[in-house]
Amino acid sequence: MRLPGTARAAALATLAAIAVCGALPAYAQDAPGGWQPNEDDFMMFTLDAQRHRLSDDIRGYVTPDGTCLDLVDVVQSLDLAVRIDAKSRRATGWLFDEARTISIDRDSTTVQIMNNRESPDASRIYDSPEGWCVDSSALARWLGVRLTVDRFNAAIRLDSDKPLPFVEALERRQRGEQLARRRPQNFDLAQFPQAEMEYRLWRTPMVDMTLQIGVQTRAGGNARMTARGESFAAGELGRISYESRIATDGAFKPASVRFTAFRRDPAAKLLGPLQATEALIGDVQSEGGRLVAQGGMGRGLFVSNRPLGVTGNFSTTDLRGTLPAGWDAELYRNGQLLAFQADRGDGRYDFSQVELAVGRNDFEVVLYGPQGQVRREQSAVTLGQGALPAGRLHYWLGALQHDRDLFSLTRQDSVDNADARHWRGGAGVAYGIDRWTSIAISAHSLRHAGERRQYVETRLWRSLGGFEAELAAAHELGGGGMAQAALVGRLGGVNVAFDGAARLGNFVSEMVQPDLAYRYTLRADASVRLGGFGLPVQAAYGRVHRRVGSSYAEWLVASSLAARGVAVRAELARRARSPALADPQLETKAQVLVNTRIRGVRLRGSATYNLDGRDRGFDTARVAAGIDVGDRGDLEAGFEYDLRAGQRRFELGYAHRFDRFALRADASHSGRGQVGLQLGIAFSFARDPLGGGVRFSSERLARYGHAEVTVFRDDNGDGRRSFDEELLPDVRVEAGLRSDDTITNAEGRAVLDQLRPNVPVLVGIDQSSLPDAYLAPAGPGVVITPRAGTVGAIILPVLPSGEVEGMLVAAAGGGQAGVELELVGASGAVVAKTLSEFDGFFLFQRVPYGRYSLRVAEASARQLDVRQATAVQVEVGRALDVVRLGPVRLERDVRAIADAGGAPATGAAH
Repeated sequence: MRLPGTARAAALATLAAIAVCGALPAYAQDAPGGWQPNEDDFMMFTLDAQRHRLSDDIRGYVTPDGTCLDLVDVVQSLDLAVRIDAKSRRATGWLFDEARTISIDRDSTTVQIMNNRESPDASRIYDSPEGWCVDSSALARWLGVRLTVDRFNAAIRLDSDKPLPFVEALERRQRGEQLARRRPQNFDLAQFPQAEMEYRLWRTPMVDMTLQIGVQTRAGGNARMTARGESFAAGELGRISYESRIATDGAFKPASVRFTAFRRDPAAKLLGPLQATEALIGDVQSEGGRLVAQGGMGRGLFVSNRPLGVTGNFSTTDLRGTLPAGWDAELYRNGQLLAFQADRGDGRYDFSQVELAVGRNDFEVVLYGPQGQVRREQSAVTLGQGALPAGRLHYWLGALQHDRDLFSLTRQDSVDNADARHWRGGAGVAYGIDRWTSIAISAHSLRHAGERRQYVETRLWRSLGGFEAELAAAHELGGGGMAQAALVGRLGGVNVAFDGAARLGNFVSEMVQPDLAYRYTLRADASVRLGGFGLPVQAAYGRVHRRVGSSYAEWLVASSLAARGVAVRAELARRARSPALADPQLETKAQVLVNTRIRGVRLRGSATYNLDGRDRGFDTARVAAGIDVGDRGDLEAGFEYDLRAGQRRFELGYAHRFDRFALRADASHSGRGQVGLQLGIAFSFARDPLGGGVRFSSERLARYGHAEVTVFRDDNGDGRRSFDEELLPDVRVEAGLRSDDTITNAEGRAVLDQLRPNVPVLVGIDQSSLPDAYLAPAGPGVVITPRAGTVGAIILPVLPSGEVEGMLVAAAGGGQAGVELELVGASGAVVAKTLSEFDGFFLFQRVPYGRYSLRVAEASARQLDVRQATAVQVEVGRALDVVRLGPVRLERDVRAIADAGGAPATGAAH
């Protein structure tokens, strides 16, 4: 019989005490019925609590009436708040719940659970060499659980209809360990099985719908009805993905139609020899330049082989995406609030030229919907990520008509935007010269200042110690040029940046101000310690010199605070004209962005305040306050003020989310006497992958990817489900670092929603949710790369599991404690880990059936100067589900010792 860890040591100590004393203590004669615990009746039990196998065994005895269990072992295993005083022969505390108190007094023979007392015979407490041994039926009654004792298999099963604190704590720890294993720095997703998502001739599209109807009354009493609608659809047609958006005007007439057909492939296998990662036609985004052209959106085409989500920018990035009607967007960088954008009516959010900090920049765009929805879109950008590995070539090419939808059903042309709405095109390549240096060249053609212009731009990136440098130059064919230098890095604890540019000749472009001579900017970003708190502070100073007109200096001071549910950003900016010019106007503005929660009230707001000139005072202000009404309702009040438009607006709205749709009702009043009432509904519909038919949801489906997961018991271990293999219900499935309540149905199937498109994610099983402690996932999971509006299929087998145990022996002999060991599958993935105990004993539990090799973890091997690999091969299966390896000797790593200048030692591993 296996006796792992502390339980084995306790058992040995018990037997030694019996041998020395030769008899049980005198008070054993008080045992009920005259029976006394003895060595022949002693047993060690494993304990399965619901779906979990606990690590420590329980000592016990077979009694004439059943089984008794050691009370100390039970208290420690179940983490009970019970204190046992052997001297006073009393025990007090509470069981799982502070209201369920327990008091045991052995001398007065009383046991009291809350207000209920039991007789000593009913309690059946025995004195044993280990302490108090309590009858299992009495323990179950005290604890309010069911205890099933299986003496044949030396196992105890604990079940309860209520959540148990120690089980919940165990599940939290297991989820934390699973999340740690899933973190990107710990593994490469390429090492896991990949779920293939073939493009199909037809996939039924998923559709997101928003409909609004309202009435507005003016001061004179006139009323006007409005009706608006917007739909967004995503699917596949002819083995190509597509997305479409149709929006109407206030009279419910179609105003714009956007349609994009595309393919994206992170493995860069598109367009044959071009090895593209993405190819799009329809409504697309264009690539901009450092000195020439801004990036934009419009109808056209785009092709690139760059990794998805990577741009060619150096110290800035552009974040653009879909913004449904009535939604707002906030931008965060590394948890700090940077910017806010309200609905502009074009269905997009656009955060351009966002500055990057040194190192990794984690961006999050938080979208707030009118029905109380909150969506988060994350991305990560590293400063200088435009630099390429040595020998790597990236390219892009595209052409579009800027700011024009594929089908424009209303006239959009005007004098002000005549240049912007003309066609523009460009192409560029970037090449990694070495690990520190990259170069890029691009060509652009666009209409600007009333003329068609052609440009060539070149950029050079170079890593210089802790700094990243960029040199850029642009030339207009038949015109002048522009040169720019940028340096970004870290000095001590301060992030610093310099950016300077000079105009050469008569250079004109979208990125250069008219009549510019030269400009430069200095930025610093640091964390200022205020007691035990760090306050991020940013400061910038810049100067612009013009050939004609006034020159001016600009400075900016900003700070962001993100702590305890509060996100605040404050900026103070000032533009000072040249004192040599008679221009008394100064421009000084303060801006504040806030997102917080105070006593259950959500507050979001932004304000801009003019500190100079005749417009001194608030320029714009916007405040929204909301509270939760139950689990599905939101009540929100808002106020908007715009000085230039001369508008004040008050709003009050209530939104309620149902399973299949969301409703919102709004009332508004403006300072001009206008009153408005509006009713809106938002919903999504798609084919139901589980039951067929149509699936309706209040969640937005078309903008995200989805995965249909099937979980089954793989009895034959072939990874494929046979007709007689059981489907497993009530199993929790997870995607990446996200843990939610996605549970398989009675057919063992579930759908994971809200997966970020085109980003690989590992889908796996929460092992703590499996119905049997002897079952284990066949592996960590399967990687899928979701596509918007589509459902990928994943099969996750669950295998019966066994155990692998052995004795780890040091190279010099004797048990080796504290060594981390791993079982590695045929694919190279680690399926189980454990630590050797004080005497070298090690045990792998819940090992899925299969063949594995045993190795020493890298950190332990390096610390002990031993080889990672061993010659031990393990096969766990139905014929042998408990594998006992016996002694496993570590082998010295001769090369590591030689490198360290030590004397080699020899050994063997078996």
